[in-house]
Amino acid sequence: MRLLVDTNVFLDFLLKRDPGLAEDARDFFSWCAKHKHGIYVTSMSLRDIEYVAHRFFHNKELAKSIQRATYEMCMKVIGIRADSAIESLYNDVDDYEDSLIIESAKEALLDGIVTNNKEDFAKSAFPVFSPREIVDISD
Repeated sequence: MRLLVDTNVFLDFLLKRDPGLAEDARDFFSWCAKHKHGIYVTSMSLRDIEYVAHRFFHNKELAKSIQRATYEMCMKVIGIRADSAIESLYNDVDDYEDSLIIESAKEALLDGIVTNNKEDFAKSAFPVFSPREIVDISD
């Protein structure tokens, strides 16, 4: 299974912003490693992770370290193509960033998206899972 992981899953795992979500993310990443499932991230998410980590810790080097740790957890970084950016303007998803994630996952022919904000993807026809759901469904 090849899954595009939303920014919030990485942030919850790396920053431990919410203990329950951090544990779910930890279990998800362990499950991916155990079963050799592909973890994908967008280049936009890598940028956002560094930005949020810098604001969270007020330490640029630590933020870069967190950004690199995210990259090292992934199988591949997916760029945002112009076609995806344009298509995202016209689909039915309310949040443009979420729309970009959907279009990028579709374009890369991935199997689904993993996020802690499933409600933001409610209008998506593309498969969307929480970290806990994907682990529970598959084990």
